[in-house]
Amino acid sequence: MAKQNLKTRKDPNFDLDQYIHEKANEIPGKEQIIEEAEQDYQRPSTKRNLMAIAFFVAFAALWMVLGGPTSFFGFGDGNQNEVATTTSQSVLPQAIGQNALPLPPAPPVAPLPPAPTYTDVNTGYLDYLQQVNEAFPNQFSASAVQGLYNGGVPIQYLTDLNNAGYLNEFSYSAIIGMYNGGVPIDYLNQMDAAGYLDEFSYSAIIGLYNGGVPTSYLNQMNSAGYLDEFSYSAVIGLYNGGVSMDYLNAMNSSGYLDEFSYSALIGMYNSGVSIQYLDQLNQIGLIDEFSYSAIIGMYSSGVRTSYLTELEQAGFLDTFSYSGIIGLYSSDVPVSFLQELDNRNLLDNMSYSDVIGAYMADN
Repeated sequence: MAKQNLKTRKDPNFDLDQYIHEKANEIPGKEQIIEEAEQDYQRPSTKRNLMAIAFFVAFAALWMVLGGPTSFFGFGDGNQNEVATTTSQSVLPQAIGQNALPLPPAPPVAPLPPAPTYTDVNTGYLDYLQQVNEAFPNQFSASAVQGLYNGGVPIQYLTDLNNAGYLNEFSYSAIIGMYNGGVPIDYLNQMDAAGYLDEFSYSAIIGLYNGGVPTSYLNQMNSAGYLDEFSYSAVIGLYNGGVSMDYLNAMNSSGYLDEFSYSALIGMYNSGVSIQYLDQLNQIGLIDEFSYSAIIGMYSSGVRTSYLTELEQAGFLDTFSYSGIIGLYSSDVPVSFLQELDNRNLLDNMSYSDVIGAYMADN
């Protein structure tokens, strides 16, 4: 290349400036690109384009009919069935060492009578006032009639109450509440036949009906002696929480019925907390140390009462929250490790997660 340049420089017509300019702007492979561009390639015809499009359309249709990529590449149903079988055989672990008995079945749901439906529509107030005075003379004051009218109570509902003998049993405000609460006359008849009409206020009757509580459940509560133990809202909660009479009986015979609120009973029943676990907590004197949510959490996490006893004897029971105790127990942190941290004056500045981290790092 050097010799060629020297020969070029010996050319009398050689222009050095022009040569440098050409070399500076030279694009590698430019001559090859120009040569390829100048070649006369055969352009695709319309017929070839249509054939290519038809081929891809037919391939896509065949792909969908045969089931997509799984039919072409041989994976899908066999492996999917295998995964589903493996998943269905997985079983959640039970709480550790509680020996919980199966919970009694929840009370059956009994159908309630439907809410009343009335087609008559109140028109003007004067017409309504006249109809009430004519149908029930001297029954309601002017303010009571106005309240019934504003509450949307139809004349027919008042007539049904009167025919059933309940018109004198309730105040006009109670009638307004029961009508708008959808309480039918049939439900009042059931409550009256069972002797509960005088046991509950009208607001309680509205709540019980809308809570779906049948009189048969009230009969069970009454026969077991629990109807006077709970408010109507508690009865509604226990019924809808599925708490059976057997569970209430077991709690009562063990002396725990007065220890917990009805919401606690619902929570422990639905969390499967056994009477045996409560007995163990009671025997070590710790049943009053924890809330019902703490008891549910510790039972569900399998925390043994022996671990709680060790914590109490070492003086660490009040050091951690129940969630901290669950975390320590689930991480297998022994009480002896807590004692070592305490002896080194390290425990006061550590959260339970710090303790778990220190234990994991030390073991």
